Amino acid sequence: MKRIEHKQPAQNRPAALRQTAGRPPKTADSTRPNAFTLIELLVVIAILALLMSILVSSLSKARRQAYFVICNANLYNYGLATYMYLDDNQQVFPFALTCVYSRSTFTSDHPAACRWHDAQVQPDGPLWPYMAAKDVNRCPEFASIARRIGADHPYHDSRIPIEPQFTYSMNGYLSAGDAISPLNNPEQMVKMSQVKRPAGTLFFAEENIWITHQNNTPPDEISLNSEALNDMYFYPRQYGYGDGIATFHKASDPKRLTGLSNVLFIDGHVNAEKAFDETDWNRGYSNKSYNLCVNHEHRKY
Repeated sequence: MKRIEHKQPAQNRPAALRQTAGRPPKTADSTRPNAFTLIELLVVIAILALLMSILVSSLSKARRQAYFVICNANLYNYGLATYMYLDDNQQVFPFALTCVYSRSTFTSDHPAACRWHDAQVQPDGPLWPYMAAKDVNRCPEFASIARRIGADHPYHDSRIPIEPQFTYSMNGYLSAGDAISPLNNPEQMVKMSQVKRPAGTLFFAEENIWITHQNNTPPDEISLNSEALNDMYFYPRQYGYGDGIATFHKASDPKRLTGLSNVLFIDGHVNAEKAFDETDWNRGYSNKSYNLCVNHEHRKY
C-alpha cells in the first residue's frame, strides 16, 4: 500500500525551516557581506582626491590664463584711449604722474604709497575722459594678489582699505612734466614724433607691489626695482633702481620673480615681457625696464 506523507503547513514549521525554505544553499561567496572593506574605501578616496587635485589645478591654470587675457585687453584699451587723447592734443604726451589722477587728488589724507588702493580718490586727470570704464584700470590677477598680500606693501597706511583702483603705470620718460615737476632729462620724449622706436618703447606696464632690490644681492636674488607701485608714474633707472615691470603673471616660484608683465608699446601692440634674462641674473640686477622706456635695446651692461 502506498504510503501517504502529510506535509506540514508552512506556518506550522519550525522557524529555522521557514527561513531557509525556497532559498539556494549557501556557498563560501554568499556569506561575504555586501559592503566595501576599509582598504577598498581608502583606495576609492585616494582616487577621488587625485582626480580633484587634477581638476582644481586645471581650473586654477585656466582662471589665471583668463586673467592674463583680460589684462592684455585692458592695456590695449589704454592704448586706444591715449591715441584719442594724442589726436586731440597735437601728439603731445600727458604727464604720467597726473594723466588719470590730477594734482588736486594729492593731499595728506591720501598717502602717496596707498594711491593704488585708495577708493576715496576719484580719477579726474586729462586721460580719464577717454577711458571706457574704470574696470580697465585693474588687472584681475593683480587684484587677486592684492587681496592676499596687499597690506604688506611698503609704507602701507592701515587706515586705507585694500581696494585696488589701478594696476598700470605710464612711461615717465614721456612728456615734459608740468610746472611743478618739469622734466629736463635728455631722454625725455615730449611728442610722438620724438619716439624713434615705437614698437620697442614701453607706453604702459604693470608693476609689483613689493620691492625686489638689495644693495648686496645674494646669489638667489636679483635687483629689479627699488620702488613698488604707488602712483601711475613709471620711472625705472639703471642697475635695478626706481620702478620695474611686474613679475607675477604665470610665475612658477613662491617669490614671484620668474613671472611676466603685460606691456603696451607705443605702436599699440601688447606683449608679455620678462623683467630680466640669464645675463641679468648672473650679475644681480636688470636694466630691462629702463631700456624699454628710453628707446634702448636690452643692453648687456
